[in-house]
Amino acid sequence: MAQNQMSDEQITKLLNMFGYGSGAAGIGGGLYNLFSGGPGIAKEANKYLNQIPGAMQPYYQPYMNAGQNAMGQLMGQYGQLTGSTGDVYNKLAGGYKESPGYQTALKQAMNAVSNQAAAGGMAGSPQAQLQSADVAGGLAQKDFGDYMSSMMGLYGTGLSGLSGINQMGYDASTGYGNMLGSILGQQAQYGAMEKAMRNQQRGQGMGQLFGGLGTLAAGPLGGYFGSMMGNAMGGR
Repeated sequence: MAQNQMSDEQITKLLNMFGYGSGAAGIGGGLYNLFSGGPGIAKEANKYLNQIPGAMQPYYQPYMNAGQNAMGQLMGQYGQLTGSTGDVYNKLAGGYKESPGYQTALKQAMNAVSNQAAAGGMAGSPQAQLQSADVAGGLAQKDFGDYMSSMMGLYGTGLSGLSGINQMGYDASTGYGNMLGSILGQQAQYGAMEKAMRNQQRGQGMGQLFGGLGTLAAGPLGGYFGSMMGNAMGGR
């Protein structure tokens, strides 16, 4: 036996006839606000915020890597300087070679000493030989000192360069870390905003739901359902 079915439009008209359209709408709106997924602000924002670290990392990473490498080298060099300075000195001194002008300066100095000794009648004497040795030793010491000064200058330039690269790496790491912190802060703000709006939406939904139920319960239909419930309870 076929049963007559009412359309949604007929149901709405019937409810409006009894004055329950607003009550049903309130209940429907309340249920929607209670069980809907919320405004979705945080989810939408995070789709873009989560892309930033990966997009920016290639610009920071080379400097961070270079800084870490430079820091390792600096620690090794400073460790040699503070732990055993002889290691650095001996390494630099081991590369000493006479400067291109050393032999020329030595020959000129020896000729001057010989001429002076000959003029004083001291040529070939122990005093002349001692003077020659002193002059030669002084020239050698000066040549070696100039070499070491040059090497220490280059060594200092190298340390300064490594220190600069290390600083660039530190700055890049700090900048990248600050960016990540800022993104997390923004996500936290959006999350808090989302939660506040969701709580407000749920509160509004509860108000709509109870308002709609109150509207239905206040009318004849509410009395009808109340009578049915009373009869059912009394018939137990």
